[in-house]
Amino acid sequence: MSIIKLTQYLHRPNATELGQGNTHETYMLIESNIDLSNIFPPATDIIVTDSLTKKQYTIKSAKGREFRVNQMGSIYRDYDVRPGDEIIITKIETINDSHISLTVKKYNRVAIIVSGKGAEICNINRLPGLSEKRHFTTNIYNRGNVNSLSISFKNSIRKRNDSPKVTDFYNVLLNGNALATGTYYLTLDENSTLSMLPKSNYNEVEFESNMITNINNSPTKTLIVREFIYRQYITAIKSKPFLLLAGISGTGKSRIVRELARACWDKDSKEYDVQKPINYEMIQVKPNWHDSSELIGYVSRISGQPVFIPGEFLKFIVKAWEHPEVPYFLCLDEMNLAPVEQYFAEYLSVIETRKKNNDGKIVTDALIKPEYKNERDEKTNELKPAQWYENLVDTLLAGCSDTNIWALRKQFLTEGISIPQNLIVVGTVNMDETTFSFSRKVLDRAMTIEMNEVDLYSGLTEQHEQIGKLGEKELIGTAVEGVDVYEDNKDVCEKALAYLQAVNNVLNSTPFKIAYRTRNDFLLYVVNNLPYNKDEQGNDLSEDFVIARALDEITSMKILSRIEGDDTKVTDSFLDNLKTTIEEGLKSIYEDIKTEDSVSLLKLKEMKQKLVSGYTSFWS
Repeated sequence: MSIIKLTQYLHRPNATELGQGNTHETYMLIESNIDLSNIFPPATDIIVTDSLTKKQYTIKSAKGREFRVNQMGSIYRDYDVRPGDEIIITKIETINDSHISLTVKKYNRVAIIVSGKGAEICNINRLPGLSEKRHFTTNIYNRGNVNSLSISFKNSIRKRNDSPKVTDFYNVLLNGNALATGTYYLTLDENSTLSMLPKSNYNEVEFESNMITNINNSPTKTLIVREFIYRQYITAIKSKPFLLLAGISGTGKSRIVRELARACWDKDSKEYDVQKPINYEMIQVKPNWHDSSELIGYVSRISGQPVFIPGEFLKFIVKAWEHPEVPYFLCLDEMNLAPVEQYFAEYLSVIETRKKNNDGKIVTDALIKPEYKNERDEKTNELKPAQWYENLVDTLLAGCSDTNIWALRKQFLTEGISIPQNLIVVGTVNMDETTFSFSRKVLDRAMTIEMNEVDLYSGLTEQHEQIGKLGEKELIGTAVEGVDVYEDNKDVCEKALAYLQAVNNVLNSTPFKIAYRTRNDFLLYVVNNLPYNKDEQGNDLSEDFVIARALDEITSMKILSRIEGDDTKVTDSFLDNLKTTIEEGLKSIYEDIKTEDSVSLLKLKEMKQKLVSGYTSFWS
């Protein structure tokens, strides 16, 4: 067995370490409770390689009264490191080799150091007006909650009696209350956050080599983490690139879409660090949407000639076509504020035309069909496109790279603009009195995952979700129908079909009976889950357990999500019969499955409890 050992040290340097103190020395001061001798033997030159630029730096440790890593000046200068930025040193060891890499993570942060004298502000120039000693206020967001942060000048005094100059101190209030003593980081973006982060983090782990999918300066970004936490999202998307995330407000539905998009990039890439990666777009649905004009676009005749005004969805589709190897995520935020079947009708129809072509690529009918004049090109003898359509194509392709533009132009002019294989649509859903319910037309075409679990301690130590590197293999499916996976996975599919047939027998003679579309989704989801056969500790799971777990999840997504109505339509006996059938079906595949943890059985219990009021549905 081959073992890979990763030792990682993350450091947040202060102004003094960055050479902004009286001595102008540059270093990292290592806390006394952290032993870095594995990475930095005392008084030894160590070569570290920048994971982004591949530039090598020589740094040196010195241990006297305190343990320092010196000669950091070149690194700090090359990256213009400021308080709040992070230096990550990672040592990767195998039986035959070891190397040390460096990553610098830049943040738009303001460091706030609170003491009895007041608060010192580092990077004060990032707070408009405060450097002139005026007042500054902003909103701080934490898992859906909004808090008011207020900063105002207090006084200028010497920190110590022997200080050569005075220091500016400020009053900092959160919701009107003074911050406790400590170091805080105010991260400034569209959803600013205030965090109390430690000076440093240290982690040392060992992995069996075949469990590592991507060593990317972070030992936690492994296949195990992905399998255990994010498997359901990833396999749902791979099975069908249209996902509904339902749950109460503030559970991180839109955030996880952004982080899935971010995970498609290497950790040391520009796109990973930016607030909004190029493969992500959020569109906020408005209550007055009753057609597709806001998303896809519309024809304007103000000028006397037809001009197509493209919507943001159509523009994003073209971006996805430019980079077919990268998954592109469109997030429709608050998707059910308007009737989905009305404003998203064209997409709902086109997504059903997905099929594999002779090249193994998944294609669809055109979302925007080409229009032609009644005249032909003299050279090619092909019909000429209508002027409005040709202008639309040229507008959409403006800024496209030279390597792609002519091929895409020809494709759009001859075949129309269709849905690319790498486009993933995710709708976030809040069910309350202000929103619309979903028709079966929508639910039959989507995968549905509920996000109602809340862990108030999660997301306090990491800027981004711990997903790991994702790509085509994980997110872009190569199968559309059951026939695409049946022959290669016949035994697995037969187990899934026997289970589904028993469930459908219960649904017979009800409006909730399923057909071929749902059957296909079941088979794809089960097969796509087969590679995820490790538990949280990396131990092997049996194939039957993996099948039963997947069937349990897809039952909730595709069967239970369609069930709603009053007690004349949905009866106690119907729900009881469905519960018994699901439980027996799962146990017939994996006898030791813990039914008390079953997603579908817990949901059925909730639905039965709601039926006491005379009406029930899947939606919490």
